Amino acid sequence: MSDNSPVVELRGIGKTYGETTVLANVDLALRSGEVHGLIGRNGAGKSTLVGILTGRHLPSTGSILVGGTERTLDSPARAASLGIRAVTQELVLPMQMTVQEAVTLGFEPNTWGFINRRSERRRVREVLDSLGIDIDTGAAVSSLPVSWQKIVLVAQLLYRGARVIAFDEPTSAMNPEDAERVLQLIEDLRSHDVAILYISHRLEEVVRLCDNVTVLRDGERLATLGREEFDKEMLVGMMLQADGSDTHSTQDATALRDVAEPLSALGGRDHLCAHGVTDGFLKNFSIDVAPGEVVGIAGLPGSGVETAFAVLSGQRRPSVGVVRRGTDTFGSVRKAVRLGVASLPASRRDVILDHEPVPENMALGALGSSSRFSFVSAGMIRRFCQPVADLLGLTPVFSQRIGQLSGGNQQRALVGGRVLSEPHFLVLEDPTVGVDISARQDLHDVLRNLASRGMGIVVGSSDPSELVVLCQRVLVIRRGEMTAELSGADLTEYELTRAVTGASADAIV
Repeated sequence: MSDNSPVVELRGIGKTYGETTVLANVDLALRSGEVHGLIGRNGAGKSTLVGILTGRHLPSTGSILVGGTERTLDSPARAASLGIRAVTQELVLPMQMTVQEAVTLGFEPNTWGFINRRSERRRVREVLDSLGIDIDTGAAVSSLPVSWQKIVLVAQLLYRGARVIAFDEPTSAMNPEDAERVLQLIEDLRSHDVAILYISHRLEEVVRLCDNVTVLRDGERLATLGREEFDKEMLVGMMLQADGSDTHSTQDATALRDVAEPLSALGGRDHLCAHGVTDGFLKNFSIDVAPGEVVGIAGLPGSGVETAFAVLSGQRRPSVGVVRRGTDTFGSVRKAVRLGVASLPASRRDVILDHEPVPENMALGALGSSSRFSFVSAGMIRRFCQPVADLLGLTPVFSQRIGQLSGGNQQRALVGGRVLSEPHFLVLEDPTVGVDISARQDLHDVLRNLASRGMGIVVGSSDPSELVVLCQRVLVIRRGEMTAELSGADLTEYELTRAVTGASADAIV
């Protein structure tokens, strides 16, 4: 193997689940001392490809070469034994241990069956010094900032002989100081002859760090570009080339935005508002949503968008600022619901009862309306839920357990449950996450129907195209601050992605 030969090479990788093709004929080569970027819209296949690289998924087609020899990576342990490791968004570290113990966990030097603490301390110090990191090896991992915890994890991987490290959104939810510390670490790893795969939606980081970038779209490799061949504008453009994934017409989207015009007759007294909200990473956030209006909030993971949804739904009381419906302020879910503000989190797992039928799941958030004299019967619940089930097209699956339904029907049932409480406003995070294109279109129709009936809707989505077709306007949060508001002709997928990723001149980088 020549010096420039890949440490790991994926050739013609394909992955199918039943009739669904997730990856098709994807090539990827990772070389020592290089940072290789992997970008693409949500659903492009990035996570599946990284899962194949790290042994979590087996490819349906194609081959994997490690050091020039074809290998089968049928488990994370097998991949790790060949020096392939990953740093995921969710840190997997023994927080109660010291830095020294965490770095050597499972690979402790021993003498006559006893851990040699002196040798352990020396070897851990050597790894940390090679990274230019001055951390107290006796400090508890839990006492460190999250950026230092990620550095400890990288030290652990190097101690275990990692030759390839995949970083998945490593600076997510970090403040600028911590993010810079992690970025500097990745730049320094080049001198360790480690091959690095870098996955991030933050394109300024990709441009800064990466020697090469592979762009995925719809499970296929669109291009692999060298450092001199790409910038942020080009990467945004490549990610967003028309792919026909959203069948909703521009005319429909424009018509939806036009609904905002007659809202002025309603006045501003019954709006859902946040003013000057500062909490954690989110700074001075404000929003004003009228009845019948659909407003989007967009931002990368960790940008502060999660906090914005938490305060608007009453899950979190802001440290500074107020959230109100009309003239009444609220800072709890109970009061939000009482004021007519219902919400649905991004994760269905948080609010679903798998083994219960659809009506019980729908009525879960509105039991007070479906009961008489504190007694609830199955028949009463069914009668209570039936009109909304008809509205949402759930009648054919009405009697089934919700865990048996497709993701689209599950999400419709959960939205229906919120509608049952007759809210004036609906706050939705990623309402179509994990559903297919057809179900996504159906849910869009449901939300448009609700808006046409006068319900105000705040929606977030990891897919810019969804916000474009649903919303009259979209607020962009970047690194804790609202940096743009797009509407009318400016609200396009291209401009929204530019603003969210920092490629827009109007966005703060």
